[in-house]
Amino acid sequence: MLDTTSELISRLLRDTVVELDIPLELHQAATREYERVGNWLAANADGHAGWVVHPQGSFLLNTVVLPSGSDEYDVDTVCRREIRKESTTQAKLKHEVGDVLSEYVVAHRHLADGPTGLKERRRCWTLGYPYSLRLHLDVLPAIPNTKASPTAILVTDRELRAWQFSDPLAFAAWFKRQAEAEAVAKRLRLAEAARTAPEAIPEWEVKTTLHRVVQVLKLHRNEHFRDDLEARPASILVTTLAAHAYRGEQHLYEAVLEAVQLMPHYVQQGPDGLLVPNPVEPRENFADRWRHHPQLAARFFGWLEQLGEDLRDAESHRGLDKVAGRLSESFGQRPVEKAVGRLGDTYRQTRENGRLGFAATSGLLSTTGAIPVRNHDFYGGGSQP
Repeated sequence: MLDTTSELISRLLRDTVVELDIPLELHQAATREYERVGNWLAANADGHAGWVVHPQGSFLLNTVVLPSGSDEYDVDTVCRREIRKESTTQAKLKHEVGDVLSEYVVAHRHLADGPTGLKERRRCWTLGYPYSLRLHLDVLPAIPNTKASPTAILVTDRELRAWQFSDPLAFAAWFKRQAEAEAVAKRLRLAEAARTAPEAIPEWEVKTTLHRVVQVLKLHRNEHFRDDLEARPASILVTTLAAHAYRGEQHLYEAVLEAVQLMPHYVQQGPDGLLVPNPVEPRENFADRWRHHPQLAARFFGWLEQLGEDLRDAESHRGLDKVAGRLSESFGQRPVEKAVGRLGDTYRQTRENGRLGFAATSGLLSTTGAIPVRNHDFYGGGSQP
């Protein structure tokens, strides 16, 4: 099963991010809620042209990770007003969206899963929900960018005078293409296991190695910048560079190390500073903050170096306890401990089936080329003859 330390690390990393992935019931609740918001705005925003709400960011990309020190998931959405740029301003659009969202809160706060309040952020509005729901919705006001693709948008920014370019739906399609062959193969395997058609498998169930690489990067980033959130690189920046760097590696440990080594090569030097262009809308620079705060770029590259060192150091250890202990220092004790528990359950099931042994080279529990482990009866002593 796990013949090398790098395979053990891959398994622990995968199970660690699984622990922090958004659960099925919350994914369904978040989907119901942004659909409810969109439907209500379309039906009740009197006097205003078309309102469309759709997901973006980690929720759309299927790379959600529970933030450090939080029990609440962040679900990013776009509220697209079907109006022309000439008919509004950034400030007007932001306030109109805020006004109708306030009305939405009033109309639904009596529901058990209804919104509890609304807060204004730099670019978006945030809908809060009861603690039991464990999520909040960030709603980004936007209008169509009629001079670009059908899905391109212009978004508001309280700190910038000009409209900002973006295209989250096209970006999601680009990200998916970076690991498309693996996604197709995984969808087929899931469909066979469920005895259903491939198209019946929900998009969020198909997790490729690239998805897991991004989640591992984000988890380590969250721990590394736990005490300095302002210096933390944006998820979209990390995701873009990781997708550029991905070469189809299926081994998670190796894929993360490869990403760490290659990601800096996709940071470009522009006339005004460093660039990480949106691959589907080059006018959007995901490293825009670095122009005014160059120390953030240094912190980013330093973080990647630290991640590589942490993984290589973990591989130098031997035995599950020591490897897991080293990973806990970098990825958080609680999720790694839960991942160890998952692995322990697998070991017990495999041992009970008589297929578990020790790999002669690494001393790790294995199912191939291994010295068999006797099944325990847990009553003291071995089995009776």
